[in-house]
Amino acid sequence: MAPVKALLQWVDDRTGFGELVVRLFAGRVERHGAWLRTTGLICVVLVLVECITGPIMGLYYTPQPTQAYDDIVAITANPMGRFLRGLHHFSSAALILLAGVTIARMFFLHDYKRRHDFVWIVAIIFANLMLFFQLTGHILPWDTNAAATANVESGFAGNVWVIGPFIKRFILGGSAVGGATLTRWYGFHTMLLPILLALLVGIPLLAYRYRHSETGEDPVGPDTGEDPERAEPVRTFPIESSDPYFPIHMCREMVIALAVFLVVAGLAWFSKTPLELEATAGNLAGYEAYSEWYVLPLHALTLLPPFNNVAFEPLATVVVPGILVTALISLPFLYRMRSRPFLHRPVMPLLGTALLFSIGGLFLFAFIRERPRAAKQMERIAILKGEKQILLDTTLVARGRKDYGENGCSGCHAIAKSGGTTGPDLTRAGLLHPDRDWQIQHLIKPDSKVPGSTMPPYGQLQRSEINALAEYMLSLR
Repeated sequence: MAPVKALLQWVDDRTGFGELVVRLFAGRVERHGAWLRTTGLICVVLVLVECITGPIMGLYYTPQPTQAYDDIVAITANPMGRFLRGLHHFSSAALILLAGVTIARMFFLHDYKRRHDFVWIVAIIFANLMLFFQLTGHILPWDTNAAATANVESGFAGNVWVIGPFIKRFILGGSAVGGATLTRWYGFHTMLLPILLALLVGIPLLAYRYRHSETGEDPVGPDTGEDPERAEPVRTFPIESSDPYFPIHMCREMVIALAVFLVVAGLAWFSKTPLELEATAGNLAGYEAYSEWYVLPLHALTLLPPFNNVAFEPLATVVVPGILVTALISLPFLYRMRSRPFLHRPVMPLLGTALLFSIGGLFLFAFIRERPRAAKQMERIAILKGEKQILLDTTLVARGRKDYGENGCSGCHAIAKSGGTTGPDLTRAGLLHPDRDWQIQHLIKPDSKVPGSTMPPYGQLQRSEINALAEYMLSLR
């Protein structure tokens, strides 16, 4: 043990590491709401998971459209690779949720005030950084979802007044989603954002521990209008109602961190990490991009008037989020009153509650509006990948094939290179839209499903004939 002790002493003499460790483990934590103050260590653990699983998968990944999807398929085919990819995927989702919980906790427990304002600002920046990690990382599998959503996101950026086209060209690496986009976003995801993360990840925990003394005193005085730096020290909470950070509160953090990690690991092992079809022109035909869960509230704004107008869309995608983030960062400097019971100073808690309900309402609005159609699209993807089969009525298929010929459909449409070319090729009609209701409604009123369609409606046919034609369309794969 003597050599180890000598080595540690040498490191401590040169770096002051021992004093840093003492400060990290020093201080006290108020018992009230102590379990809510455990998210810091959980975020550190999950970031470590990301920093381990990402580079390992990076050894087997090539950021090129011709190879990226095949690499992801190969990684997923290996049980350990599938587990690592699942850990990476679900940890990133958990980090977004935990960042939101941390901000809400600091707001409602008034932890953004006084000397905690720096931690509050870093927590907000961290939450935004996690969103950018998600946005840049979801393109890497280079599947249909990746390419289509990247096109939508760049479209939002391109609609920003005056500078939008320049922003769009910068983030895409050109005029459209392609190989340059994948390479550029890979660089953002694996180089630029990790540098920013390295600067931020340990700062909240370090700052919180470093600024607290053993006595639990706060160097900021009461809300008297005096200069905070010159105010007399007051105790933020009685020492008898607090616990030392080490070992009591650290044990709380470790228990919660272990529980969250086990949940993430369970999802990684037992759930399937999303992977759709390769982003080729054929697979993207008829594909409709749907928002990821973490941007649903923002997307919901773009569906509401007046934001659903292109001219006003930047208000929803840039101005409103920008105002919200700026207001949150400015909050400790604009609202410096000391904590009071809810009924004594209800303004800020009510505003925070209203904001949470607004975000939740927007989330539900977009979810209810989009998820049914998204579920049908996922069914189509599963059929294309051979993971699901459609049960067809062979009698109806045969009748539909006959009705198809009798109604002259082949004059406009081709099936297996046989037929006209005026209308879309129907060779894969059953894969593009594997939904009976869609096919039926498309036959009755084509422009209700394909805006601008020049196909004549077939509502005059008997319902049995329409059902047969729809069944025949479903059989075309």
